[in-house]
Amino acid sequence: MSELQATVGPRPWREASVKTIKVAQALAEQGDVTCHTARMYDPLPTGRDVLALQSNQRAHQYIRQSRDVVSKLHRALVEVSDEIRSTTRCKEALEKKLDHCRKDIHLNRQTAVIREERPKREKGYDGADSLIESELMQLQDLKAQLELQLYTVKEQLYELHDSRVRILANIQERSQVLKLSASHGFTMGARTDRRIHSAPVGHSRAASAPAVTLTTPTSRAGERTSSRSQQRPQSSAVRPQASHERSVTFSGMDTGSTLPCTDEVSNSLDTAMLSVKESRRQRDQASRLMSDTTALQQAALRSVNDGLTQKVAETVTLKQHLILSEAETRASMHRNQRWLEHQELTQGYTMGPINSKDLTSRERLDRPLIRTYQSHPGTNLPEARELARNSNIMESSMRRTQRSLGMLRLAKNKLEADRADKHAAANVDSDAIRLRRRHGNHRWVQSNPLPRPTPAGLNVQDLSFAPDV
Repeated sequence: MSELQATVGPRPWREASVKTIKVAQALAEQGDVTCHTARMYDPLPTGRDVLALQSNQRAHQYIRQSRDVVSKLHRALVEVSDEIRSTTRCKEALEKKLDHCRKDIHLNRQTAVIREERPKREKGYDGADSLIESELMQLQDLKAQLELQLYTVKEQLYELHDSRVRILANIQERSQVLKLSASHGFTMGARTDRRIHSAPVGHSRAASAPAVTLTTPTSRAGERTSSRSQQRPQSSAVRPQASHERSVTFSGMDTGSTLPCTDEVSNSLDTAMLSVKESRRQRDQASRLMSDTTALQQAALRSVNDGLTQKVAETVTLKQHLILSEAETRASMHRNQRWLEHQELTQGYTMGPINSKDLTSRERLDRPLIRTYQSHPGTNLPEARELARNSNIMESSMRRTQRSLGMLRLAKNKLEADRADKHAAANVDSDAIRLRRRHGNHRWVQSNPLPRPTPAGLNVQDLSFAPDV
């Protein structure tokens, strides 16, 4: 302000007025600065509603996160339940396979017991016995592996059951939050939102007010936002408080004791997923073990059956050779018997009649012609000596023939006994093969039970038909 040109009034009087004007100007500038500062840092007229809206937004976010947590828990529950069903089916398959292995072990021991019924001559240790012992050792090893795998699967089932129980408990606990907030959360937020958007806006204050973002609850169409153009730092009254929880990220969500995803929820989900992963690994391992067990069981069964079949074929071949040899021995016995009879007849002819009265004149050694001839000196005849020598030769030959005939009879008896033993052994091994073929293939047949009523009309029992081809 320029100085006033006063020529009449006194100077002190003029300076006092100028001083008053300057003080007023300074106070006006200070008032403008104070207003500007107040515009920047003073709470808005709608501060109460803004605080309420932010609180509602925080509550809505908590509810939405709780719903997400419950949804994840439900998905985890479904996955754990499906895995429990799959693992239960795997356990049943393992139990069935273990039962088949035990049946094969029992069948192996039955085969060994049946082969003990062979004759003593046929009880020597052979290749079939070696195959049976190898099969038993292999089946016992497979049985131990199946039992260990079954125990592991059962333990995994217990873990899955515990995980499901924990998830159910967490679902019930998190669902309580949704039940308590279902009737109040979104209604309060909508009412506050309407109050904010319907509040009057000042003329100069609104133009120079800092920006405050107002976010309504998320709807299906998206999010609605209202913001002021000018940005400024938030007031301490509306500034969010810092959390003192130690948060750990889990699937894009923070965890904490006061957050929707608590440490218990996170741990239960982590444990459940680890249990599901381990269960799948155990199921794959059990599936491979069952496939290998089936292949090894069938291979061992075929090996023993082929060995027994080959032993039966060898036994039958030997029995046929024994039958041929027995026939040849019998024919030789008949020839020796006929020759012995011929020798006995020849011996009888050589010795002559038993009674001297039965001798004819031509057979007597002292017949007239010979007696007349021997009356001359030096006329001895060798007839008697030759007859005695021939008789001795015939007796010796007869003894050899009888001894040969006795050896042939002994050989024939041994051949018959050996043939009978071979026949019995072949029958025993054939019984064992039929038993193994009948029980080695674990087949299932369909049974059709039909009620069998009594004369009074009561069904006391069922008559089942199980056809097997």
